[in-house]
Amino acid sequence: MAGPDRILIADSDFAFAKACLNHLENLGYTVVIAHSHAQVVDELADPAISTVIADGGLNGGAAMTLMKMAALRPSSRGEGWPRFILTTADPTVELAIEALRASAVDLLIKPFAMAALDAPLALIRDMRAKAARTESVDDKLSTLTGEIRLLGSLLQNQAGHAAAAVDVPTSMRTNPDAALLRKLIRAESTRAMAIGGKALGDPAWNILLDLILASLEDRKVAVSSACIVAGVATTTALRLITRMVDDGVLMRVPDESDGRRHFLAIEPTVERALKSYIADLADL
Repeated sequence: MAGPDRILIADSDFAFAKACLNHLENLGYTVVIAHSHAQVVDELADPAISTVIADGGLNGGAAMTLMKMAALRPSSRGEGWPRFILTTADPTVELAIEALRASAVDLLIKPFAMAALDAPLALIRDMRAKAARTESVDDKLSTLTGEIRLLGSLLQNQAGHAAAAVDVPTSMRTNPDAALLRKLIRAESTRAMAIGGKALGDPAWNILLDLILASLEDRKVAVSSACIVAGVATTTALRLITRMVDDGVLMRVPDESDGRRHFLAIEPTVERALKSYIADLADL
């Protein structure tokens, strides 16, 4: 049986890390602090770490690399641990998308009241309580809320304020190649089959990729088709789609020839940012 939650704070801001430590210790957590990438790597060797609160700008944006590395190392809590809560003082569209892709539990914008950590920590406790069984797709979907909400918020900000502080990709008008989209979709499918079809928190990404490809090919995608693309149970996919619509990431478009049916589309500002992000992948 796993012991008490041990939380790693990965942040070069000493004052923030100290405030975070005080709040977490008052909640009864055992906490360790790392101020550099090398220290974080050393601490992640401890399989008892269940949660990492990491600054997205640590060592020039190494938090995503840390998340991928942590996913490969053994954990006393099984597959998928530790969980990450990302923080940033410089919110960007790219970071929100990367957090979504990496299944971060939440992405918090600095400065924030330390009590903002309580909700994602409670979610992680719930996940831990279910660790004895195979984690359900609904558990995975619950980690998408913060990233989807933030992505919608960032892009709406960007659309409404031409001089907004949000970092807008310079290639915003660039469309990705349809062949690249198909390659990414095949890669997602291959990855799922390689691990026995288990969902890794990517149904939202599957939907977004298919809708972007549909936009490039000038075709419409029905809600029912998006549910199939998501690769999860229809009821679960519908809940996810509803959440993404509510958060301003997707739009329901009525079918003019059949009032009973709706098509799905990505909100235009979100679509431009996602196309730019995916186009940039071709250069990696």
